[in-house]
Amino acid sequence: MTETPPKEESVVLNKTYPLEEAITEYLHQEDQLEHGDGCLGNSHKDKQNKDDISDPGTSDEVKEARTSEDTKDLKADETADQRAASSCHGDQISSMEAEEDEKESSSAAGTTDDLDPYAYAKDGKYTTENFKIEVRNLPKYSGFSQFKKRMVNQGLTPHKVKIIQRDNIAFVAFRCEEDRQKALEVLNSHVWKGCALSASKSNPAADPLVRKRKEREESGNGKNQKRARGGADEDKEDLPVKDRLLLAVTPLWNVPYEEQLKQKTESQKVVLSKLSRAIENANPGLGSWVIQQRKQYDNMCCQLEDIKPSPVLNNYRNKNEFNVGVSPEGKDKTIGFRLGRYRGGSCTVASPFDCPNLPQTAKDIVQVFQTYLEQSTRSGYDTEKHQGHWKQLTVRTTQRSEVMVMVQFNVEELSEDEVAQEKQLLHDYFSTGPGKDSGITSLFFQAYRQRRPGEEEAPYQLISGKEFIQEQLLGMTFRISPDAFFQVNTLAAEVLYSTVADWCDFTENSTVLDVCCGTGTIGLTLAKHVKKVIGVELCQQAVEDARVNANINGIDNAEFLCGKAEDILPDMARRLYGTELVAVVDPPRAGLHTRVISVLRKCFNLTKLVYVSCNSQSAMPNFIDLCRPTSNKFKGAAFRPVRAIPVDLFPHTRHSELIILFDRSKTT
Repeated sequence: MTETPPKEESVVLNKTYPLEEAITEYLHQEDQLEHGDGCLGNSHKDKQNKDDISDPGTSDEVKEARTSEDTKDLKADETADQRAASSCHGDQISSMEAEEDEKESSSAAGTTDDLDPYAYAKDGKYTTENFKIEVRNLPKYSGFSQFKKRMVNQGLTPHKVKIIQRDNIAFVAFRCEEDRQKALEVLNSHVWKGCALSASKSNPAADPLVRKRKEREESGNGKNQKRARGGADEDKEDLPVKDRLLLAVTPLWNVPYEEQLKQKTESQKVVLSKLSRAIENANPGLGSWVIQQRKQYDNMCCQLEDIKPSPVLNNYRNKNEFNVGVSPEGKDKTIGFRLGRYRGGSCTVASPFDCPNLPQTAKDIVQVFQTYLEQSTRSGYDTEKHQGHWKQLTVRTTQRSEVMVMVQFNVEELSEDEVAQEKQLLHDYFSTGPGKDSGITSLFFQAYRQRRPGEEEAPYQLISGKEFIQEQLLGMTFRISPDAFFQVNTLAAEVLYSTVADWCDFTENSTVLDVCCGTGTIGLTLAKHVKKVIGVELCQQAVEDARVNANINGIDNAEFLCGKAEDILPDMARRLYGTELVAVVDPPRAGLHTRVISVLRKCFNLTKLVYVSCNSQSAMPNFIDLCRPTSNKFKGAAFRPVRAIPVDLFPHTRHSELIILFDRSKTT
């Protein structure tokens, strides 16, 4: 049978509708974060950019448009847990990364039959969709982590795993035919929890864009006919391009700000209500406490304080990622944001000039580059055919009027000399040519090519200007490198970090453990109030930036360590035993790896933990694990959520940050 693989590698579906419908529903849930708020790039943590989600087409409402990211991006071969653990501050889902995951099962166009949704798997290009299996008769309620661990223990190397729980079925993709064959041999008739598994080859998933086009053609594309399932993007096609753009990038653009804040507050209330029930189920020992909390706080597990608004409503995004594509009018090499999702059957790009959350500087840079691309002999990148060259433009701006621009260029089928010539043309145009007065202070070039699992993304190459830009935040100066995470709304970030400082309840003898510290913004803003700050971050460049930022600001009581938090924290916990310890965690959208939660639980002198979440729904498993009863896996006492507050960093979108204070001082 055919099924459509998830963007993320770990998934469990448990709704009660038919299998094919469940797969389709998953696609809509995962559609690169659907649209909207983050359509711009740098959504909060793709971390690489937790913060990016820059393109409606590649993200769900981009929380802070990243891509991707940030992060800048999440690697296509990482599992969700690995992403959470290893990309502490990557752009939590960059449009580029998101697109590549999606494209692995969706690059069909350009073949002899443009309406064959399986053509991409026949054209000879690499895709793990050609090495996929279907596993049936899984034990009831088996989860992703359990199943993956079971396969690894049997000597298998799964690349992507998706479980459809209702039907006790899993789809597993491997990197090569040899790995798939081994899996078929091992899993067929393998007995797990009393269930004899059956494994068979699975067909590649259909290219969603081509499938949509085929459905439209077969239905006659008549306006009065029933729309194809999942046709939300199609429903917007009758609107003017400007309205479609605003709905994709800033869906609340025409909603009064006070009403926006109410909507965001209500969404966080839903999260805290769900968390109260989840804690009661996971830890019966806290049952009476949870019941009392629900009575006191309107069914929530703790008090939800009034949302803190953004000090600025428009022109606030300091990082924006733009795609290069075809406009609704058919104009090639248009720079802007996608109007729909690839899975929704749309790849069109609209100019971003009507978006209220973009600064004028970013719009001016887009206009300058639009002129440059129009005179270039190279074509724009075709996301369907994987052909063409100009792919993406990222613009970062600061309050100091510095502008960093990163150009992503597909180098497939070009010689080194041809690529070098394009870089020279860029340099000349923006150094001595018509673009010299554009205000760009740092210009980078990134060579793009399709990657196999495990391959690293090409580094940024400085074309002209400075290697870094600098931003001011809470009276401090922070260095920002091309792929470093930095909150996209600087003034609102000051509100966020000031609130974190107020909630940490530290003293001058406290040590702050900053998990997923990125370039050190949170820890360094706290350093002057505490004895020591220790930051942990996976991205080496971010750690280097953090160390430089400490030096720039004259801070000598901050230490930054590079590596996976789950690898560093065990030794760190022993070092910090007996200290007055406070933890701040600010992970990417997917949250922390469960092993990180386990280590934090074992820090017995850690009684307060401030969790900053850019996506409270995705972080729910972390919240629950912090509150689980003591066990072999979670050896420390359980935490309890005692306060929560939303902070709006993304006006005109549905997203907001949520700070939750977890405490266990009364239970340790």
